[in-house]
Amino acid sequence: MVLPEISASLEAILAAVFVFGLLIFAHELGHFICAKLTGMRVDEFSIGFGPKLLGFKYGETYYSLRIIPLGGYNKIAGMDPEEEEDERSFNRRPLAARALTIFGGSFMNFLLPVLLLTITYTFAGLDQPSEENVIGQVVAGNPAEQAGLQPGDRILAIDGEAVDRWQDTVVRIHRSAGKQMIFTVQRNAV
Repeated sequence: MVLPEISASLEAILAAVFVFGLLIFAHELGHFICAKLTGMRVDEFSIGFGPKLLGFKYGETYYSLRIIPLGGYNKIAGMDPEEEEDERSFNRRPLAARALTIFGGSFMNFLLPVLLLTITYTFAGLDQPSEENVIGQVVAGNPAEQAGLQPGDRILAIDGEAVDRWQDTVVRIHRSAGKQMIFTVQRNAV
């Protein structure tokens, strides 16, 4: 029994690292995009820290994936005080450009969940509660169980009055709370 527990724990850890890595990537990408859009030179875009796993240069930027996926950074020209500045350095850009670059990471932290939820709801949709008058479950010890109602029973009428929708059934039950009611059901209707 220990192996399944270890496997479940490992899956949870890997899932957390993946989600955390996705958040870091989106955050750093926000800084990167804003820096590039405002004319700053980005020397390196890195996800993770520590020794490099993968890396390549495209244009003026070096892209890297590092071994410890618990952080990330953009090396924007001019942010290191020791570095020689040029016209594309962070400190030489207008205040609005610097503010946008700093804000870009936080904005992506907001945009990512909105985007993921939009995609999820677009393709998977929302669960729509059924209006069908069928009992889904009966809680032990509750009046429904004491009355002999079972999961799968379709409620046709309450006190001789037909009910067609689940919402109508709920309203009738609440109106009659504490009073005895007579249910007409079709057993195993599902």
